[in-house]
Amino acid sequence: MRGKKVAFITGFLSLVIFGALIACATDKTPLQIENSLPQSELAYYSDSFDKMREDLWNKAGYLHKEEQIQNFKLADMRFENGKLIIRTKTGSFSKGGLGAKYSFRGDFDIQLDCRINFLKDTFGMDQLLNIIVEEKSGTLGKTDVVLINLAMKEGLQKGWLGTGALINGRWNKGGSQKIENFDGTLRILRKGKNISTLYKKKGATTWNKMHTFRATDNDLMFGFQVRNFFYERTTIQAAQSISAEFDSFRINAAQEIIEEEI
Repeated sequence: MRGKKVAFITGFLSLVIFGALIACATDKTPLQIENSLPQSELAYYSDSFDKMREDLWNKAGYLHKEEQIQNFKLADMRFENGKLIIRTKTGSFSKGGLGAKYSFRGDFDIQLDCRINFLKDTFGMDQLLNIIVEEKSGTLGKTDVVLINLAMKEGLQKGWLGTGALINGRWNKGGSQKIENFDGTLRILRKGKNISTLYKKKGATTWNKMHTFRATDNDLMFGFQVRNFFYERTTIQAAQSISAEFDSFRINAAQEIIEEEI
């Protein structure tokens, strides 16, 4: 299995927030993947974030606005007490994240534990944590993408938890809700061409289903990021750093995992 290869593309870090007006609903149906690889094989690709796993992750970053490129600093990333902590730099556009060195073929079920405390009344910057699955092949702007966002725009008192997708070149708004902060788990599950986004707050026993998108069944890559700007921003002050913690990444099920070319 691990002899099969693909290349990872870091373009996911260029994506912007897309919210919506539909509230999330509690998901009471079982979400099971048939014909999954055994946990003995999947465990290798899961990560407890005790240290940087060079065999699993690329430090990914992508910018394509000239104003951002001219004033950019890579966010600090450190591993401490079994957690990955990403903290943006001040005074510049700043972001950091990881992209998997493998892709998912067929059905899969993945989740990421994370925490972010939003800063209130900030100006000249935004706040964003997101996770994403992105089609391995395709042209920029037309590649199918599904994401979950934790975000706050400058000057606001609350952030939001939302989901969206770029499918066949068109953005689909999947739902959003206001939140103070977030401490819990984000989850993405694919069965056939249906990709579902879910979340669960820490201590909860029930998953909340956000939306199900009808998207591609091609190979998908996974990544996550933290940054202090939305895509459309061209000026920044960023007097404060924003930070987020990632406790673990788990593959609950996957029919096939395809590694990148070395």
